[in-house]
Amino acid sequence: MATHSHLFIKKLLIATAAACGLLLVAGPARAAECAMSRSFLQPDGNAPGGQTAVWSDPEGSALLFVEGLNVNTDGTRRSYSVEDFWGETRALNNLCNAMSDACAGLSSAGLKARRIATQQAAAAGWPAEPLRRTKISAAIIPFRDGKPCPAVDGFLVSATSLRKPGGGDACDIQTYVDALVTPALVIPKSPSPFSSRAKVGDLAVAMKPGSDQPVFAVVGDSGPSRELGEASIALNGRLLGRSALPANYREVRGRGEFSGRGWTVPRAIVLIFPGTRDTANPFMTPQRIDEAAQRRFEQWGGVARLQACAEAYSR
Repeated sequence: MATHSHLFIKKLLIATAAACGLLLVAGPARAAECAMSRSFLQPDGNAPGGQTAVWSDPEGSALLFVEGLNVNTDGTRRSYSVEDFWGETRALNNLCNAMSDACAGLSSAGLKARRIATQQAAAAGWPAEPLRRTKISAAIIPFRDGKPCPAVDGFLVSATSLRKPGGGDACDIQTYVDALVTPALVIPKSPSPFSSRAKVGDLAVAMKPGSDQPVFAVVGDSGPSRELGEASIALNGRLLGRSALPANYREVRGRGEFSGRGWTVPRAIVLIFPGTRDTANPFMTPQRIDEAAQRRFEQWGGVARLQACAEAYSR
């Protein structure tokens, strides 16, 4: 008798819901589907095995990969300092990272000599030959009249590929994306299989595995053609749940008294939407990025689909 009563009540509820225009779905909700698959392998010096698989949906309207995110500081007022060469006090980066050879292969004595040579060149007003020996890259530190832009508050101006339209003054720090403010990704520059699919200015989303909190971002810069997995301090800070800003490069790297508190994200799910950049009015502020990227993300399938893709990717 109790069984018949329960059946009667269930039928009554269904009939009532139908009369009110409500939709009831019997059984468990359908699980989200990823509907993405491997599109290409990106050479990646940061990944085990030297490659990272990049997935795409059938339409090519989204790219996905899972990778750790190193820290990019370009565009911020505190990125590189000649005086604080190693980023021991206030600078957020080591000035070697703004040089064409990144000081690779130098001994301790060679590193010291590079620092001294750079500081002497700066003190002399950047004469051509001493400047050449520093190997400072004009792609990272913009030049004017053959010399690095004048320092701002003791820090060199550093550039990003995403910038205000119309060129503007290369030495104006406001031209570039501020790594301390704007969640931004770095993608490999040409020649790479990535550069033909995604562009600087495209919208993006990043999320830590096991999380349901996406962080909306923009592709703000391009880097070495054989490396993937780099993001601004603002993006990594959101993923790590940090509210305070790092003090210096030692904290960014998690060295010394900051051991274990670096700003590198060990693993992140990254989704990029090719073709979403706005060339007339680039996405450079968090407010515009959040609004536009969230809308595109929800159209794509949102957190449920991204989690399904992360699970499929890890198999």
